[in-house]
Amino acid sequence: MKRASIVVSAVMMSVGFASTALAAPITVNGYVCAATYTKQPNTTYGQGYVVVQVNTAANCTGSFVGSYYYLGSGASAGGYQYSEAERLGLFERATQAATQGTSVSLYVEAAGIGILNTTYRGN
Repeated sequence: MKRASIVVSAVMMSVGFASTALAAPITVNGYVCAATYTKQPNTTYGQGYVVVQVNTAANCTGSFVGSYYYLGSGASAGGYQYSEAERLGLFERATQAATQGTSVSLYVEAAGIGILNTTYRGN
């Protein structure tokens, strides 16, 4: 499992860096405050997407860190585009993290749009 995630991360990073339009990815740490799933098509976020709001503390306390996206197909924003099944699974995990106060680390495209990698940690 660990080896597979390293390979997937390496492939995703090489895909992300293939385009000169993308800035270097950054890591965002915090707690999921809210997660929203929509099938609504959007030029920037793609054909359906998940938005994850991150705060500095659990239960929507602390400061707002930002909103980050699991992009759908056809998104113009930089970042990995997830299938509908992947987005639904990621939405479910993000919702669990929000209700349980689990900390999260997101590796995102530097403009703060597309999520490239997600890690949930026990507190």
